[in-house]
Formats: sequence, C-alpha cells, structure tokens
Amino acid sequence: MFDTAVEEAGKVFVSTELGGGGASTAKSVAIADRGVRGFLRYAGILEGDGQPGTERRTTTLLDMPDGSCYTASEHGGLLEMCRDLGETVTCGDVLARIYDTSRTGVPAVEYRARRDGIVVARHFPGLVKVGDTIAVVAIVVERDVVVAG
Repeated sequence: MFDTAVEEAGKVFVSTELGGGGASTAKSVAIADRGVRGFLRYAGILEGDGQPGTERRTTTLLDMPDGSCYTASEHGGLLEMCRDLGETVTCGDVLARIYDTSRTGVPAVEYRARRDGIVVARHFPGLVKVGDTIAVVAIVVERDVVVAG
C-alpha cells in the first residue's frame, strides 16, 4: 500500500477518508476544512499557535495493523453489505454477501470479519469484482482522546 511505502521511506504520510462512497456532506466538508486548517497551523504554514483551535472534543484512534483488517472479494457479483460504517464487529461476524449475477439460484457467498473492531471502510457501489476491497475493520487503539478543535 502507498502509505506503507511512504512510511518505510521515513516520510510523513497524512491522509483521511471522510464518509466514502464518492460523495460529500456538509458535515464531512466542515470536518475536512477544520482538519486542513489545523494541520497547516501545526506545520507553521498558517498563523496560529500550532493548535487547530480552542474548542476541545474527543476522538477515537484506530489502526489497521495487518492484512486481517482488509476483506477482499474472491467473487464477482452483487454486494449486500451486512454491517454499516462505524459498527462494531466481532471476528466471524458476516460483513457482506455476494450474489453471483451470472447464475440464478446459487446461494450468496458470505464474507466474515477476520478480527474484532469497527467497520471503517466499505465498497461502493453495489457491484464487486474479484480483488475489490469489500470492507476494512480497524482496531480501536484508544477512545475518548481529547484533541483541540
């Protein structure tokens, strides 16, 4: 993955995903704006004390430490997501089903979580191909971390 290559080269990698699905909302745009401005202040590019603001809020720190976080499709077809973004899952829970669109009457193939965690990414749109990432399950590193707004 690109972020792994960058970090292994000793470089800083900054990224975010805000909702996914190729769409934005007023809330995700506001989060992006606050985040970019806070990062630019922290980096000394915008004026400020290095803090994004005076408002305090909490966040949850997540990690995807290995390949068990990523569920890739081994089939092509119609995707039925069984867990929503932000939902907590346990290893073995059904994340999604894929229905073969070339054959009727064939049972769906179930894809299960390979670890406990939170669903942080999912495939969009409803059709998947072999190799597509269906879902990403992250582990919670720390909850209720106080950050500057």
